[in-house]
Order: sequence, then C-alpha cells, then structure tokens
Amino acid sequence: MIHRRNLLAAPFALAAASQQAAAQSGAAWPAGRPIRLVVGFPPGGSGDFLARTLSEPLARELGGATILVDNRPGAGSNIAAEHVARSEPDGYTILLGGNFTHSVNPALYRRLPFDPINDFTPITRISDLPLIIAVRADAGINNLAELAARMRAQPGRWNYATPGIGTPSHLVGAKLAKVTGEDITHVPFRGGAPSLQAVLAGDVQILVGTPPVALPQIRAGTLKALSLSTRLPSPAIPDVLGSEAAGLPALDITGWWGVWTAARLPNPIRDRLFTAFRAVLAQQAVQARLAQEGLQALTSESPEAFGRFVQAEMPIWAEIVKDAGATAD
Repeated sequence: MIHRRNLLAAPFALAAASQQAAAQSGAAWPAGRPIRLVVGFPPGGSGDFLARTLSEPLARELGGATILVDNRPGAGSNIAAEHVARSEPDGYTILLGGNFTHSVNPALYRRLPFDPINDFTPITRISDLPLIIAVRADAGINNLAELAARMRAQPGRWNYATPGIGTPSHLVGAKLAKVTGEDITHVPFRGGAPSLQAVLAGDVQILVGTPPVALPQIRAGTLKALSLSTRLPSPAIPDVLGSEAAGLPALDITGWWGVWTAARLPNPIRDRLFTAFRAVLAQQAVQARLAQEGLQALTSESPEAFGRFVQAEMPIWAEIVKDAGATAD
C-alpha cells in the first residue's frame, strides 16, 4: 500500500518540483498572474502618472502580462513601501518609490515599519524628480526673491502645500523657509492633486509640486512658476527658472524615482524585470511622454548598481533633512 501511494504521489511531487525550479529560473514568470505596481500616492500625482505611463509598455515587454496600478497613499509612501516589503518575493508586487522612501524617510522618521536596504530587492532607477515652487497667477509674485520680500512684509500668513510628510516637496519647503529666514507652515496632503487644489482654492499660498502636477496649471495660466528646486534650470523644463536665476541660489534639492520588490527575489526574475524596465524607458514614446511632464528617464546600469546608488544617497539625504530642519512630527 505504501509503495502504491508513493507511486501515485510521485508525479505530483515531480510537477511541484518542476514548477519551483521554473520559478527560480524565471522561465515561468509571469505565469498569467497580474503584477501590481504599488504607488504611495493617490491618482493625480507624479507617482500615479509615472506608473500609468510605464504600465502598458511594461506589460508588452513582459509578454502581455497584466500590470495593475495599486495606489496606497499615506505616511510619505511608508504604507506602500511596507506593503511591498511584506509581500512574497515572487515579482508580482513592485514598489514605485524613490529617494523619499529609501533615503529621506529613514532620516525623517524615528522608526520605520521596514528596513530600506534589507527588506527590498533593488531593480532600477526610473527618472529624476525636480520640484516646482509656484503660487496662484493672481498673487502678483514672479520669482523667489519677490516671494521672500512678500513674506517679510506679511509675516505669519504663509503656508506651503506638499504631497505629504517626507516627500522631496516637504524638504524643499523646509529648505525654502530656512534660506529665507521666514516662518512658513507646512501643510501636507495625501498626494499632489489635493495639494494643488488647496493652492488653486486659495487655502494655501505656495505649492511645492512635481512637474506632472504643477505644469498643466502653469501652462493654463492659473499658476505662476517661481522657480525649480534646483540651482540650475532643467532641460526638460526650459521655461522655469533655476533657483539661482530666481534669486535664491542656496536652494538646490532634487529627487528621483526607482523600483523595488521584496527582498530575496530570485535573480532571474529580478534580471528580467530590470531588462524590461530599461527597455521601456529607452522607448522614444515613453521618453517624450515623460519630457512633456518635465521628467527625464534615468536608469541604472544594473540592479546591483542601483542598490549601491541607494546606499550612497542615504547619508546625503540624511544631511539634507538635518539641514532643512524637517521633521515627521
């Protein structure tokens, strides 16, 4: 009887072993299951824009896979990052994060629900993340020097809206307060779209937003761009001054986007994801779409190179957080 049971079980054991081996080699991946691209912000912001821009060409690169954009806003993308860190290392859950999840938040929060290095498999950098400082077009302010003068003349009434605590926008606003010497209140929202609406409605005076959020309103004439958050202008946003030309050269901060999965992802699946993302970001149509929204595609040479880049960025952003005086409280 035992011998017969073993014979009956043998084909199932062999099939299971074969499936496991295929998964480890990446040959069976993705095997008809949807891939979730997790974003720590709601629809309407730059993260959502990036995810939806990349999802369709990425699906084609992966042989017709289904890519689902999974918006999980809150806590400066810590909720999204923790979700991916706790997911199975099978390549079906991918984090679209950036310097905010893996370099800023470790310095900003006293305790994180994940380890930014040990709980993730780095895949590749995706793009830069410049910021735009803007006000309503009817405010009568044309650059950062004029904004600083207005704040000195009207102290205590200036606020800046951002997509949330720990975002590059938060750091830019904190740095703006420091270099001008003015008291500016941070008003965090759960994404770029609601922060924009607050400024357009007049509830908050200053927007520190990403290009996909700010540029449409700047082009429509409802917002006035005062400056980029970087000292020099960006070739992708030629109509917006760098902070040096705008009168505050001490302001010089920019961020970046990247993708990760959970730790211990098998290397063949990791490498296939890396190759697919690189191919997508090399497409002229994708680059043109990003450029239209003020972003430049910037990919890593390898997953290992991206991992080294992230570790090198951590002390840099820790110093920026300290210098800006930003906190998560």
